[in-house]
Amino acid sequence: MKIIAGLAKGLPLLVPRGEVRPTQDRVREALFNILSPVIEGARVLDLFCGTGSVGLEALSRGAASAYMVDSSRAATQAALHNLERTRLKGGHVVLSDCLNFVQRERAQYDLIFADPPYCKAYGDRDLIRELLTSRTHELLATDGYFIAEAQLGYGVGDVHTREFSGWTLTDARTYGKNTILFYQTAP
Repeated sequence: MKIIAGLAKGLPLLVPRGEVRPTQDRVREALFNILSPVIEGARVLDLFCGTGSVGLEALSRGAASAYMVDSSRAATQAALHNLERTRLKGGHVVLSDCLNFVQRERAQYDLIFADPPYCKAYGDRDLIRELLTSRTHELLATDGYFIAEAQLGYGVGDVHTREFSGWTLTDARTYGKNTILFYQTAP
């Protein structure tokens, strides 16, 4: 796993074993190719950040800031190590439950990424649904995007359960068993 483009291109990232499921390089590359028109100067929130790869990729490509939040101490330590190694400016690593962070945060972000543990079976906790039905929309700047990664099948990974009040699903891309969902606040 490495930074794909920008200032820190090619730098490998520390990945703690068993603690995280990082977004694959090819998926991250496709994601940031889609976002290239809006990444320069963006304020980014990376929820369930794991290694920090999404927030760091955003910084490397010109984002103004990236807050990388995770409840795992091992993950946040890896993200902090990766931030220090890349020497990218504007990065902040926060050890916190992501839903609690969203409830107390008051800043606004142009891009909010969420890559929580996947909802893999009926009855599993669907953290993306919880974010989309919480106050996440209050953290999103006008014309901003909430981008979630889910596994196909259950929860928002089911094509029939992706619509939420107050949100418009503007795009969905599938990469193998994973899907990337792009939401904006409804007008």
